[in-house]
Amino acid sequence: MKMILNIEPKPQTRPRFSKFGTYEDPKMKAWRRQCSQLIEQEYDGPFYDGPISVDVTFYMKAPLNISKKPTPKARAKTWEMYNKYISETLPCDKKIDLDNLEKSLYDSISNSKIVWSDDCLVVEHTTRKVYSPNPRIEVNISHYES
Repeated sequence: MKMILNIEPKPQTRPRFSKFGTYEDPKMKAWRRQCSQLIEQEYDGPFYDGPISVDVTFYMKAPLNISKKPTPKARAKTWEMYNKYISETLPCDKKIDLDNLEKSLYDSISNSKIVWSDDCLVVEHTTRKVYSPNPRIEVNISHYES
């Protein structure tokens, strides 16, 4: 089952500590709530209760030096990078760890309770992050085939 979530990917943050105990960043909570709502709107597949395989692509917002259209006199390398960005094939190899992106997404899916009950059911996953002019998350979920 394929889902396209039109939300900018956000990595899971670490818990914060105060003299009153631990708490989660309110912006992260709001993002996960919004992501869960999108999942509830977009998902119309089965409820998974056995081992599953997940394929995820995070389409990330690019920095200005990549997303800005080069001048006609720009170097060939600059144009090549820009064309890869436009075609969504330029890998995102900068800050934001892939595992933190996955964690925030999987927690949002688990919170929605309409796809799976817990992300421990994921036994196989392929994850990638690329720059895109249209930030979003694409998820493909299927039963695990051994």
